[in-house]
Amino acid sequence: MHYESKSQVPRWLAAISGLLVFMDTARAEMIHNGAIGNDPMKEKLCAARAKGKVIPFEIDSRYVARARSQHPDATFIAIDGISPQLIECYLRSGTGRYEPASMSPEQGFWHTIKPNGPGIGTQQAQSMAIRNCTNAALSKSSSAGLSHSVNNAVIEVDINRAGKTIAGHKAERYDIVVQGTSFYKSSGPDLATKKFTCLLSRALQVKAVELK
Repeated sequence: MHYESKSQVPRWLAAISGLLVFMDTARAEMIHNGAIGNDPMKEKLCAARAKGKVIPFEIDSRYVARARSQHPDATFIAIDGISPQLIECYLRSGTGRYEPASMSPEQGFWHTIKPNGPGIGTQQAQSMAIRNCTNAALSKSSSAGLSHSVNNAVIEVDINRAGKTIAGHKAERYDIVVQGTSFYKSSGPDLATKKFTCLLSRALQVKAVELK
């Protein structure tokens, strides 16, 4: 008669536990910050004491429920920055103040609401942004004898870069900026260079091209 060894039981339990966690994650319900039931007065106070620009976001409703099971007066806001943060405020026993008690960068249970488009979150999207910018820059350039082009940078417009202009167009938060250099044949031994900067939407459509 065969008996299952004790060492095998934890593996079965671990597998079942992992499956339950996966199923629980799959049922995550992301809701808009306007639907989480913040008290307006406490939300305003939380924002003032967090000292940042409040932005819209989505959050897992189960996370909100779990947090409020411990702190029923909890308020959730998101503030912008180089790394946007989810701020949780409640009355802290140690200070006696209703103030930020925790902050979390974007992760699985919450995210900011961005304009439609892939952005540059994948290598494929970055390659597309570079290709769209390079093609637009070459079509705008009057130089002949192109040798090749290289990419210098692909960045998402953060809170510090928003509002800066590229070829007369203001960069908006979450736009994409691509910088590169084109090299052209010349009469000497070296190649002539022309730098270019493109402003793209999050959908990777070219909004402006600046040549230098």
